[in-house]
Amino acid sequence: MLKNLLSLIAFLFVVSLAEGQTTILDFETAGTSTTFQYFGSGLDGTLTQIVPNPDASGENTSSTVTSFTKPAVAEVWAGAFSNPNPTVPVDLTFSNMVAIKVWMDHIGSLSLKLENSTDGGSNWVTTVANTKVNEWETLVFDATALSIEAPNTAAAGYTYSTVTLFFDFGNTGTGADVVYYFDDVVTLAPPPVFTTILDFETAETSTGFQYFGSPLDGTLTTIIANPDPSGINTSANVTHFVKPGVAEVWAGAFSNPNPTTPVTLDAGSQVCIKVWMDHIGNLALKLENGAGGQANWVTTVANTTINQWEEICFDVSAPSIEAPFEAATGTYNTITLFFDFGTAGNGTDINYYFDDIGVKSVGAPQERTVHFSVDMNGYTENFNQVYLSGTFNNWSGDGNPLEDPDFDGVWEGDIVAINGAYEYKVTLDNWAAQEAFLGFEECTKKDPSGLFVNRLLLISGDTELPPFCFNSCYACGQERSITFRLGFYNTTPNPDGVWLAGGGNFDVPGGKYKMNDDDGDGVYEVTVPREVGFGSHYAFANGPCPDYSCKEDLSGQSCGDPNNFNDRTLPPVQQDTVVETCFATCFADAACTVGTVNTYKDERVFELHGNPSLNGQSILSFGENMDDEKTVTLSNALGQVIRYWHVEEGVSAQQMSTAGLQSGIYLVTVKAGNRFYTRKLMK
Repeated sequence: MLKNLLSLIAFLFVVSLAEGQTTILDFETAGTSTTFQYFGSGLDGTLTQIVPNPDASGENTSSTVTSFTKPAVAEVWAGAFSNPNPTVPVDLTFSNMVAIKVWMDHIGSLSLKLENSTDGGSNWVTTVANTKVNEWETLVFDATALSIEAPNTAAAGYTYSTVTLFFDFGNTGTGADVVYYFDDVVTLAPPPVFTTILDFETAETSTGFQYFGSPLDGTLTTIIANPDPSGINTSANVTHFVKPGVAEVWAGAFSNPNPTTPVTLDAGSQVCIKVWMDHIGNLALKLENGAGGQANWVTTVANTTINQWEEICFDVSAPSIEAPFEAATGTYNTITLFFDFGTAGNGTDINYYFDDIGVKSVGAPQERTVHFSVDMNGYTENFNQVYLSGTFNNWSGDGNPLEDPDFDGVWEGDIVAINGAYEYKVTLDNWAAQEAFLGFEECTKKDPSGLFVNRLLLISGDTELPPFCFNSCYACGQERSITFRLGFYNTTPNPDGVWLAGGGNFDVPGGKYKMNDDDGDGVYEVTVPREVGFGSHYAFANGPCPDYSCKEDLSGQSCGDPNNFNDRTLPPVQQDTVVETCFATCFADAACTVGTVNTYKDERVFELHGNPSLNGQSILSFGENMDDEKTVTLSNALGQVIRYWHVEEGVSAQQMSTAGLQSGIYLVTVKAGNRFYTRKLMK
């Protein structure tokens, strides 16, 4: 055996500690570069620029990076998408992290959206805040987390073609252009899971090692105070290993007794050990006494640093350097260590130290614990037991029982599941009774069949859910009903449907909040349960148009908020509430009789020439409205009024100076009598 070991000692396996990564974009070569097309600001349609790295230091010393500008006037959703898409797609079938290096001059955030999946993945977006300013920082996006936009699924397991970035998503332009830089878009393999075998800090994670191959035969190593608590190892205790001056080339020590936790390996495992050596040498690791009768395994790794702690990892998928030359698999009970294996004692005792022996592996997806508190005090029927039944337990009627130990009517308990989206209900006495929802509740969704409405649970980490009442999304007594009733005035309802939408709370047209005219009286209704104090912007849409092209236009009307896309405003509700109005008007009843229509939209009010603006001038042409007095409003893309003026009767055209305006998108609104129209102006 010794002869074989010595003849194969040259085969050293050095294992990198860095996570495996795939470069999508680094902007250094044609194959790893692209541009991003702006949207949501005056830069619409233009492309980002690849520029020399403005701060080649710290985490990023590469030559070239991409510059990203958020203009002074920009929408909250302003960003840029890859155009053309990267040559290398974002493949998350084996990786589950996306990392991007950023340079920002303030604390903000970067939102990453992955789109155009090639294998069925839904679009996915999430946000990560930066923590450093005026230096490069790597932001990591966890693809196992659920998207912050519907359908709230994870990106892990799918491949995407398009990368979209939003810097400071949710914030409008600041009034001054802000420049950001980004670089090195990469996917990362899952972070390794470290299972501690020995750390010499407790009785369960400690043992001695019995020497052999030297005059120390039969004695044990000693656990001592860490002689150099610094760098990667500041723990209190470590093991001291001595190689005598007259030791054999195969001198070492084996665990005695064996560790309480055996070495259990799975695909991709590494066994890692922290070592401190005063010279460059090596450490050989041997795994013995396999629980399944498998052969012993041994290999050697060189250290690379001296007089400081270093972690050495052994790739157990590599073949052993002794017969039968197979990889390590399964579980091993005994750990044997050889410092400077293959080298005899040099005449002087040599001291080594080691610590933190463990197994690194990708492992199974991390399980999360979610705590529930269900208030049953509002439920008046008799029952004996409360359960959680859902996709996390295959809709078992008795799989996750809750408890009420103090008999206060609040039943509590946990489920354990990996990151993901789950549907569930609170059930009673093995499906003797269950919750019933309509589908307009905030915490619910229809199942894929469309037949059932269930609670929706999004798990992205350990969570304690706020207490909620049986059959409600909120605490008992905190739910209010808001009924929206919508009539139509000079507009024909779309036969495909009418929707409550927008405001950040009511989904897109064609989504969850479809209104119905069940009695055929021409008034469409929907009732949404919400918590006391709920308030929101909202709008109505005449048809299923996810792009909002069929949304009502309230421009210039008193019930439209010009600072929020001319949406309507619902003040915070304190009691059950009924809201009545008419489509695209500010009537206060669904019959369209209370109130008047002050203005209505008419594209014939004016034409806009010189758009984009030429030589600092544009022309307003009023056509058939020349006999009316007109008012003109010039606003920025956020709806903020920049100029406002009157045009006398009889004036058919007027020059409008744009010379003093910053580049961007503006809105020109002209009112003539009870008609108005708004056009977009590019500067």
